[in-house]
Amino acid sequence: MKVISLLLTVSVLTAATPINEQERVAGGLALSAAVPHLVSITIDGQHVCGGFIYNNNWVVTAASCVNDVLPSQVKVVVAQVSLIQQDIDEQVLSVFKISVYEGYLPDTKLHDIAMLQTASTIPFGPRVNFIRYEEAEEVSGTVVKLAGWGATTVGGTPSTKLREITVTIPASCGMYTAEEFTSNYMLCAGGSPADVGSPCQYDEGSPLIQTIGTTSYAVGIMSKNQGCGAGFAPTIYTRLSAYYAWINKIGGLQPAL
Repeated sequence: MKVISLLLTVSVLTAATPINEQERVAGGLALSAAVPHLVSITIDGQHVCGGFIYNNNWVVTAASCVNDVLPSQVKVVVAQVSLIQQDIDEQVLSVFKISVYEGYLPDTKLHDIAMLQTASTIPFGPRVNFIRYEEAEEVSGTVVKLAGWGATTVGGTPSTKLREITVTIPASCGMYTAEEFTSNYMLCAGGSPADVGSPCQYDEGSPLIQTIGTTSYAVGIMSKNQGCGAGFAPTIYTRLSAYYAWINKIGGLQPAL
């Protein structure tokens, strides 16, 4: 049986306030099947972050998840739904190499992106596959999705069940300082009454998914916020399109459709 840690320290921009009903993640949907592109990133066997499959050998996640961590400590779990039960086609892959963006700044989480090279080929199938990434279309009121195993309360432990939320873009991140939010490299989403849920601890690295035309793309990866649930500021995501050259340099090309 897989085990999750009872307590892990995750940094946020401001200290969490005492838990009450307003701080609970609003809404969200528990999923019964794996999201093919989504992976769980574990350190020493404990889920810490999400990520997405870039190709057969590389996964994209947040630099804050794996900075200063040895590859031997990290595993990538594919086709996962439950953190405590074995799922269909679930597989745990060792990590051969961690590539953190060379300009990553831990204090502000600028350039919060990293790529993990798996020690063996990621086995594609009905429950495991890559997803392409693209520049977000920031049209007012656009609904985007995020899935992960984030906590359901501020300061809580990971959700044992995969959950999905919907949020809207664009959002205003004016409540963050210029050092905390840089629009060229970051994407702001959520924080409006129309949003169904909010990312929380352990959702870092999970991709923000937008449907453009008839195709779903990863447009950002969850980086930071000031808390989760109703009444909190929008969430800041790493803007994937800003790292096109770096991603291609590290991971090579994505598979042809």
